[in-house]
Amino acid sequence: MSYFGELKTHWQPLASATAGLSAGLSLSAYTNAAMGPQFLEAFGWSRSDFVLTGVITLLTFVFLPIYGRLTDLFGVRRVAVVGVVGLPACWVAYAPMSGPIWQYFAINVVLIAVGVTTTPAIYSRIVATCFVRARGLALAIAISGPPLLGAILAPLLDTVNGAYGWRAGCLTVAAVIATLGTLALLLVPTADSDTRRVARQRSNRSDYRRIAHQRVFWLLLAGVLLCNLYHTVTTSQLGVMLADNAAGDTVAALISTFAAAVIVGRFVCGVALDRFPPHLVAAIAMGLPGLGCLLIASPFNSVTALVVAVCCLGAAWGAEGDVIAYLVARRFDLAMYSTVLSILSAAIGVSSALGALILSATLHSGPSFNGFLTFAGVAAFLGGALFLLLGRQPMPEQTETSMPAESR
Repeated sequence: MSYFGELKTHWQPLASATAGLSAGLSLSAYTNAAMGPQFLEAFGWSRSDFVLTGVITLLTFVFLPIYGRLTDLFGVRRVAVVGVVGLPACWVAYAPMSGPIWQYFAINVVLIAVGVTTTPAIYSRIVATCFVRARGLALAIAISGPPLLGAILAPLLDTVNGAYGWRAGCLTVAAVIATLGTLALLLVPTADSDTRRVARQRSNRSDYRRIAHQRVFWLLLAGVLLCNLYHTVTTSQLGVMLADNAAGDTVAALISTFAAAVIVGRFVCGVALDRFPPHLVAAIAMGLPGLGCLLIASPFNSVTALVVAVCCLGAAWGAEGDVIAYLVARRFDLAMYSTVLSILSAAIGVSSALGALILSATLHSGPSFNGFLTFAGVAAFLGGALFLLLGRQPMPEQTETSMPAESR
Protein backbone atom coordinates (compact mmCIF):
# COMPACT_ATOMS: atom_id res chain seq x y z
CA MET A 1 0.00 0.00 0.00
CA SER A 2 1.26 3.51 -0.86
CA TYR A 3 2.23 6.18 1.67
CA PHE A 4 -0.91 8.29 1.19
CA GLY A 5 -3.02 5.24 0.35
CA GLU A 6 -2.89 4.23 4.00
CA LEU A 7 -4.55 7.51 4.96
CA LYS A 8 -7.41 6.87 2.55
CA THR A 9 -7.87 3.25 3.59
CA HIS A 10 -7.76 3.85 7.34
CA TRP A 11 -9.61 7.16 7.51
CA GLN A 12 -12.08 5.95 10.16
CA PRO A 13 -9.59 5.01 12.93
CA LEU A 14 -7.62 8.15 12.11
CA ALA A 15 -10.74 10.32 12.39
CA SER A 16 -11.71 8.63 15.66
CA ALA A 17 -8.31 9.19 17.23
CA THR A 18 -8.17 12.80 16.04
CA ALA A 19 -11.61 13.66 17.43
CA GLY A 20 -10.97 11.81 20.69
CA LEU A 21 -7.65 13.50 21.35
CA SER A 22 -9.09 16.90 20.40
CA ALA A 23 -11.69 16.50 23.14
CA GLY A 24 -9.23 14.93 25.56
CA LEU A 25 -6.95 15.90 28.39
CA SER A 26 -4.33 17.33 26.00
CA LEU A 27 -6.69 20.22 25.23
CA SER A 28 -6.14 21.46 28.80
CA ALA A 29 -2.86 23.07 27.75
CA TYR A 30 -4.85 25.60 25.73
CA THR A 31 -8.02 25.91 27.80
CA ASN A 32 -6.03 26.41 31.00
CA ALA A 33 -3.87 29.05 29.35
CA ALA A 34 -7.03 30.99 28.56
CA MET A 35 -8.88 30.30 31.82
CA GLY A 36 -5.98 30.42 34.32
CA PRO A 37 -5.69 34.23 34.39
CA GLN A 38 -9.49 34.41 34.75
CA PHE A 39 -9.41 32.26 37.90
CA LEU A 40 -6.53 34.26 39.39
CA GLU A 41 -8.34 37.54 38.81
CA ALA A 42 -11.71 36.28 40.04
CA PHE A 43 -10.51 34.69 43.28
CA GLY A 44 -7.22 36.43 44.03
CA TRP A 45 -5.23 33.18 44.30
CA SER A 46 -1.46 33.57 44.58
CA ARG A 47 0.72 32.39 41.73
CA SER A 48 2.73 30.09 44.00
CA ASP A 49 -0.46 28.35 45.20
CA PHE A 50 -2.05 28.17 41.76
CA VAL A 51 1.03 26.59 40.18
CA LEU A 52 0.83 23.73 42.69
CA THR A 53 -2.13 22.37 40.72
CA GLY A 54 0.53 21.06 38.36
CA VAL A 55 1.61 18.60 41.05
CA ILE A 56 -1.72 16.83 40.55
CA THR A 57 -0.35 15.52 37.25
CA LEU A 58 1.60 13.03 39.41
CA LEU A 59 -1.65 11.08 39.44
CA THR A 60 -1.02 10.15 35.82
CA PHE A 61 1.73 7.87 37.13
CA VAL A 62 -0.95 6.02 39.10
CA PHE A 63 -3.80 5.87 36.61
CA LEU A 64 -2.27 5.92 33.14
CA PRO A 65 -0.32 2.63 33.29
CA ILE A 66 -3.48 0.91 34.50
CA TYR A 67 -5.62 2.36 31.71
CA GLY A 68 -2.88 1.64 29.17
CA ARG A 69 -2.78 -2.02 30.09
CA LEU A 70 -6.58 -2.24 30.01
CA THR A 71 -6.53 -0.71 26.52
CA ASP A 72 -4.19 -3.44 25.23
CA LEU A 73 -6.49 -6.03 26.75
CA PHE A 74 -9.98 -4.69 26.04
CA GLY A 75 -9.70 -2.01 23.35
CA VAL A 76 -9.88 1.76 23.03
CA ARG A 77 -13.64 2.35 23.23
CA ARG A 78 -14.20 0.69 26.60
CA VAL A 79 -11.45 2.74 28.21
CA ALA A 80 -11.97 6.08 26.47
CA VAL A 81 -15.65 6.29 27.42
CA VAL A 82 -14.56 7.07 31.01
CA GLY A 83 -12.96 10.34 29.90
CA VAL A 84 -15.59 11.20 27.31
CA VAL A 85 -18.14 11.33 30.12
CA GLY A 86 -15.89 12.58 32.92
CA LEU A 87 -14.04 15.50 31.30
CA PRO A 88 -17.12 17.59 30.38
CA ALA A 89 -18.50 16.93 33.87
CA CYS A 90 -15.33 18.41 35.38
CA TRP A 91 -15.60 21.56 33.29
CA VAL A 92 -19.22 21.93 34.35
CA ALA A 93 -18.02 21.58 37.96
CA TYR A 94 -15.61 24.53 37.53
CA ALA A 95 -18.48 26.94 36.86
CA PRO A 96 -20.00 27.09 40.39
CA MET A 97 -16.64 27.48 42.18
CA SER A 98 -16.97 30.05 44.95
CA GLY A 99 -13.37 30.99 45.78
CA PRO A 100 -11.44 28.49 47.96
CA ILE A 101 -8.60 27.07 45.89
CA TRP A 102 -9.19 23.58 47.31
CA GLN A 103 -12.27 23.40 45.07
CA TYR A 104 -10.07 23.86 42.00
CA PHE A 105 -7.61 21.29 43.34
CA ALA A 106 -10.36 18.72 43.97
CA ILE A 107 -11.83 19.09 40.49
CA ASN A 108 -8.38 18.76 38.94
CA VAL A 109 -7.80 15.49 40.80
CA VAL A 110 -10.93 14.05 39.16
CA LEU A 111 -9.99 15.65 35.83
CA ILE A 112 -6.65 13.81 35.77
CA ALA A 113 -8.12 10.54 37.05
CA VAL A 114 -10.67 10.30 34.23
CA GLY A 115 -8.94 12.44 31.62
CA VAL A 116 -5.92 10.19 31.11
CA THR A 117 -8.26 7.79 29.27
CA THR A 118 -8.39 10.34 26.42
CA THR A 119 -4.63 10.77 25.94
CA PRO A 120 -2.39 9.53 23.08
CA ALA A 121 -1.44 6.43 25.09
CA ILE A 122 -5.04 5.29 24.57
CA TYR A 123 -6.33 6.74 21.29
CA SER A 124 -3.10 6.52 19.27
CA ARG A 125 -3.15 2.74 19.61
CA ILE A 126 -5.69 2.39 16.82
CA VAL A 127 -3.43 4.52 14.61
CA ALA A 128 -0.17 2.73 15.44
CA THR A 129 -1.68 -0.69 14.72
CA CYS A 130 -3.24 0.34 11.38
CA PHE A 131 -0.44 2.37 9.79
CA VAL A 132 3.06 1.32 8.73
CA ARG A 133 4.53 3.49 5.96
CA ALA A 134 2.69 6.67 6.99
CA ARG A 135 2.71 5.99 10.72
CA GLY A 136 4.54 9.21 11.58
CA LEU A 137 2.21 11.36 9.49
CA ALA A 138 -0.90 9.56 10.77
CA LEU A 139 0.17 10.04 14.38
CA ALA A 140 0.88 13.69 13.62
CA ILE A 141 -2.62 14.17 12.21
CA ALA A 142 -4.27 12.49 15.20
CA ILE A 143 -2.21 14.22 17.88
CA SER A 144 -2.58 17.61 16.16
CA GLY A 145 -6.26 17.65 17.07
CA PRO A 146 -5.85 19.37 20.47
CA PRO A 147 -3.64 22.26 19.26
CA LEU A 148 -5.88 22.80 16.24
CA LEU A 149 -8.93 23.02 18.46
CA GLY A 150 -6.92 25.07 20.96
CA ALA A 151 -5.96 27.62 18.31
CA ILE A 152 -9.67 28.10 17.57
CA LEU A 153 -10.96 27.80 21.11
CA ALA A 154 -8.53 30.19 22.87
CA PRO A 155 -9.77 33.34 21.05
CA LEU A 156 -13.36 32.11 21.34
CA LEU A 157 -12.98 31.68 25.11
CA ASP A 158 -11.44 35.15 25.35
CA THR A 159 -14.56 36.54 23.64
CA VAL A 160 -16.99 34.48 25.74
CA ASN A 161 -15.18 35.38 28.98
CA GLY A 162 -15.26 39.06 28.10
CA ALA A 163 -18.93 39.07 27.14
CA TYR A 164 -20.50 36.60 29.57
CA GLY A 165 -17.88 35.86 32.24
CA TRP A 166 -15.52 32.97 32.94
CA ARG A 167 -18.32 30.66 34.15
CA ALA A 168 -19.83 30.71 30.66
CA GLY A 169 -16.36 29.96 29.32
CA CYS A 170 -16.20 26.77 31.41
CA LEU A 171 -19.59 25.60 30.10
CA THR A 172 -18.49 26.36 26.53
CA VAL A 173 -15.48 24.06 26.94
CA ALA A 174 -17.72 21.33 28.40
CA ALA A 175 -20.13 21.47 25.44
CA VAL A 176 -17.37 21.36 22.82
CA ILE A 177 -15.48 18.40 24.27
CA ALA A 178 -18.65 16.42 24.99
CA THR A 179 -19.70 16.69 21.34
CA LEU A 180 -16.31 15.71 19.91
CA GLY A 181 -15.78 12.92 22.43
CA THR A 182 -19.08 11.29 21.53
CA LEU A 183 -18.18 11.45 17.83
CA ALA A 184 -14.84 9.78 18.56
CA LEU A 185 -16.47 6.84 20.32
CA LEU A 186 -18.87 6.32 17.44
CA LEU A 187 -15.96 6.14 14.98
CA VAL A 188 -13.78 3.67 16.90
CA PRO A 189 -13.54 0.53 14.72
CA THR A 190 -15.46 -2.41 16.15
CA ALA A 191 -12.39 -4.64 15.80
CA ASP A 192 -9.40 -3.03 17.50
CA SER A 193 -6.96 -5.44 15.74
CA ASP A 194 -5.44 -8.80 16.57
CA THR A 195 -3.03 -7.33 19.11
CA ARG A 196 -5.74 -7.36 21.79
CA ARG A 197 -5.97 -11.15 21.52
CA VAL A 198 -2.18 -11.47 21.66
CA ALA A 199 -2.02 -9.29 24.77
CA ARG A 200 -4.69 -11.38 26.53
CA GLN A 201 -2.73 -14.58 25.87
CA ARG A 202 0.35 -13.33 27.75
CA SER A 203 0.78 -12.62 31.44
CA ASN A 204 1.26 -9.12 32.79
CA ARG A 205 4.43 -10.21 34.58
CA SER A 206 5.96 -11.48 31.35
CA ASP A 207 5.24 -8.25 29.47
CA TYR A 208 6.57 -5.98 32.21
CA ARG A 209 9.70 -8.10 32.49
CA ARG A 210 10.32 -7.77 28.74
CA ILE A 211 9.89 -4.00 28.95
CA ALA A 212 12.24 -3.62 31.92
CA HIS A 213 14.98 -5.66 30.25
CA GLN A 214 15.21 -3.34 27.22
CA ARG A 215 17.83 -0.58 27.49
CA VAL A 216 15.80 1.45 24.99
CA PHE A 217 13.02 1.78 27.55
CA TRP A 218 15.33 3.28 30.17
CA LEU A 219 16.85 5.71 27.67
CA LEU A 220 13.37 6.84 26.65
CA LEU A 221 12.30 7.16 30.27
CA ALA A 222 15.32 9.27 31.26
CA GLY A 223 14.94 11.49 28.20
CA VAL A 224 11.25 12.05 28.88
CA LEU A 225 11.88 12.99 32.53
CA LEU A 226 14.54 15.56 31.64
CA CYS A 227 12.81 17.10 28.63
CA ASN A 228 9.41 17.77 30.19
CA LEU A 229 10.09 19.84 33.30
CA TYR A 230 8.98 22.87 31.29
CA HIS A 231 5.48 21.44 30.84
CA THR A 232 4.03 23.22 33.84
CA VAL A 233 4.56 26.64 32.20
CA THR A 234 2.85 25.54 28.98
CA THR A 235 -0.16 23.88 30.59
CA SER A 236 -1.48 26.17 33.32
CA GLN A 237 1.03 29.04 33.46
CA LEU A 238 1.62 30.09 29.86
CA GLY A 239 -0.68 33.11 29.94
CA VAL A 240 0.58 34.18 33.37
CA MET A 241 4.24 33.83 32.36
CA LEU A 242 3.87 35.70 29.08
CA ALA A 243 1.97 38.50 30.82
CA ASP A 244 5.25 39.40 32.57
CA ASN A 245 6.79 40.25 29.20
CA ALA A 246 3.89 41.35 26.98
CA ALA A 247 0.59 43.26 26.99
CA GLY A 248 -2.77 41.53 27.25
CA ASP A 249 -3.60 41.55 23.53
CA THR A 250 -0.11 40.31 22.71
CA VAL A 251 -0.45 37.47 25.23
CA ALA A 252 -3.62 36.21 23.52
CA ALA A 253 -1.83 36.33 20.15
CA LEU A 254 1.18 34.47 21.57
CA ILE A 255 -1.06 31.73 22.97
CA SER A 256 -2.59 31.27 19.51
CA THR A 257 0.93 31.28 18.05
CA PHE A 258 1.90 28.57 20.52
CA ALA A 259 -1.05 26.43 19.41
CA ALA A 260 -0.24 26.97 15.73
CA ALA A 261 3.42 26.07 16.36
CA VAL A 262 2.28 22.83 17.99
CA ILE A 263 0.45 21.87 14.80
CA VAL A 264 3.35 22.79 12.51
CA GLY A 265 5.89 21.04 14.73
CA ARG A 266 3.77 17.93 14.86
CA PHE A 267 3.42 17.59 11.09
CA VAL A 268 7.04 18.43 10.34
CA CYS A 269 8.15 15.90 12.94
CA GLY A 270 5.70 13.24 11.71
CA VAL A 271 6.90 13.40 8.11
CA ALA A 272 10.53 13.57 9.27
CA LEU A 273 10.09 10.41 11.36
CA ASP A 274 8.86 8.56 8.26
CA ARG A 275 11.83 9.74 6.15
CA PHE A 276 14.86 10.31 8.41
CA PRO A 277 16.59 8.40 11.25
CA PRO A 278 14.04 8.61 14.10
CA HIS A 279 16.65 9.02 16.84
CA LEU A 280 18.04 12.17 15.17
CA VAL A 281 14.57 13.64 14.71
CA ALA A 282 13.77 12.83 18.35
CA ALA A 283 16.93 14.47 19.67
CA ILE A 284 16.21 17.73 17.86
CA ALA A 285 12.51 17.81 18.71
CA MET A 286 12.94 16.97 22.38
CA GLY A 287 15.74 19.51 22.81
CA LEU A 288 13.75 22.45 21.43
CA PRO A 289 12.20 23.43 24.80
CA GLY A 290 15.71 24.25 25.99
CA LEU A 291 16.01 27.02 23.42
CA GLY A 292 12.49 28.32 24.10
CA CYS A 293 12.93 28.43 27.89
CA LEU A 294 16.32 30.14 27.74
CA LEU A 295 15.03 32.75 25.29
CA ILE A 296 12.15 33.74 27.58
CA ALA A 297 14.53 33.85 30.55
CA SER A 298 16.99 36.04 28.64
CA PRO A 299 16.95 39.87 28.66
CA PHE A 300 15.57 39.88 25.11
CA ASN A 301 11.88 40.71 25.65
CA SER A 302 11.01 41.94 22.17
CA VAL A 303 7.91 40.55 20.50
CA THR A 304 10.12 38.81 17.94
CA ALA A 305 12.10 37.01 20.65
CA LEU A 306 8.91 35.96 22.41
CA VAL A 307 7.42 34.66 19.16
CA VAL A 308 10.55 32.58 18.49
CA ALA A 309 10.52 31.24 22.06
CA VAL A 310 6.83 30.37 21.96
CA CYS A 311 7.31 28.68 18.58
CA CYS A 312 10.12 26.54 20.03
CA LEU A 313 7.98 25.51 22.99
CA GLY A 314 4.96 24.87 20.78
CA ALA A 315 6.90 22.91 18.15
CA ALA A 316 8.47 20.75 20.87
CA TRP A 317 5.09 20.22 22.53
CA GLY A 318 3.68 19.16 19.19
CA ALA A 319 6.55 16.89 18.20
CA GLU A 320 6.83 15.21 21.59
CA GLY A 321 3.69 13.10 21.38
CA ASP A 322 4.50 12.02 17.84
CA VAL A 323 8.11 11.14 18.72
CA ILE A 324 7.32 9.02 21.77
CA ALA A 325 4.38 7.21 20.15
CA TYR A 326 6.41 6.51 16.99
CA LEU A 327 9.44 5.22 18.88
CA VAL A 328 7.27 2.94 21.02
CA ALA A 329 5.51 1.52 17.95
CA ARG A 330 8.87 0.99 16.25
CA ARG A 331 10.89 -0.33 19.20
CA PHE A 332 8.37 -2.51 21.09
CA ASP A 333 5.92 -5.29 20.30
CA LEU A 334 2.62 -3.69 19.21
CA ALA A 335 0.70 -6.01 21.54
CA MET A 336 2.28 -4.00 24.38
CA TYR A 337 1.92 -0.59 22.68
CA SER A 338 -0.44 1.13 25.12
CA THR A 339 1.24 -0.52 28.10
CA VAL A 340 4.66 0.94 27.22
CA LEU A 341 3.36 4.28 25.97
CA SER A 342 1.23 4.76 29.07
CA ILE A 343 4.29 4.32 31.33
CA LEU A 344 6.27 6.88 29.33
CA SER A 345 3.29 9.23 29.20
CA ALA A 346 2.94 8.89 32.96
CA ALA A 347 6.61 9.84 33.24
CA ILE A 348 5.77 13.04 31.36
CA GLY A 349 3.20 13.75 34.07
CA VAL A 350 5.77 13.06 36.78
CA SER A 351 8.27 15.39 35.10
CA SER A 352 5.63 18.08 34.76
CA ALA A 353 4.69 17.69 38.44
CA LEU A 354 8.32 17.93 39.52
CA GLY A 355 8.60 21.04 37.39
CA ALA A 356 5.57 22.49 39.16
CA LEU A 357 7.18 21.88 42.56
CA ILE A 358 10.43 23.52 41.46
CA LEU A 359 8.57 26.46 39.93
CA SER A 360 6.46 26.96 43.05
CA ALA A 361 9.63 27.02 45.18
CA THR A 362 11.26 29.62 42.92
CA LEU A 363 8.12 31.78 42.92
CA HIS A 364 8.16 31.84 46.72
CA SER A 365 11.51 33.62 46.56
CA GLY A 366 10.39 36.05 43.86
CA PRO A 367 7.71 36.56 41.16
CA SER A 368 10.01 35.86 38.20
CA PHE A 369 9.87 32.66 36.14
CA ASN A 370 13.45 33.13 34.88
CA GLY A 371 15.24 30.89 37.38
CA PHE A 372 12.97 27.96 36.63
CA LEU A 373 13.14 28.53 32.88
CA THR A 374 16.93 28.40 32.94
CA PHE A 375 16.92 25.14 34.91
CA ALA A 376 14.27 23.53 32.68
CA GLY A 377 16.04 24.71 29.52
CA VAL A 378 19.35 23.09 30.44
CA ALA A 379 17.58 19.87 31.47
CA ALA A 380 15.81 19.73 28.07
CA PHE A 381 19.13 20.00 26.22
CA LEU A 382 20.57 17.13 28.27
CA GLY A 383 17.47 14.98 27.77
CA GLY A 384 17.47 15.59 24.02
CA ALA A 385 21.05 14.36 23.82
CA LEU A 386 19.98 11.00 25.31
CA PHE A 387 17.82 10.28 22.28
CA LEU A 388 20.95 10.22 20.13
CA LEU A 389 21.93 6.99 21.91
CA LEU A 390 18.85 5.23 20.51
CA GLY A 391 20.62 4.88 17.18
CA ARG A 392 22.95 2.28 18.70
CA GLN A 393 20.18 0.11 20.09
CA PRO A 394 19.02 -3.00 18.15
CA MET A 395 15.47 -3.23 16.86
CA PRO A 396 13.24 -5.79 18.62
CA GLU A 397 11.58 -8.60 16.68
CA GLN A 398 7.83 -8.29 16.20
CA THR A 399 5.73 -11.41 16.45
CA GLU A 400 3.69 -12.00 13.32
CA THR A 401 0.39 -11.79 15.17
CA SER A 402 1.32 -8.40 16.61
CA MET A 403 2.17 -6.84 13.24
CA PRO A 404 -0.39 -4.87 11.22
CA ALA A 405 -1.64 -6.79 8.21
CA GLU A 406 -0.05 -4.32 5.80
CA SER A 407 3.45 -5.19 7.00
CA ARG A 408 3.18 -8.99 6.88
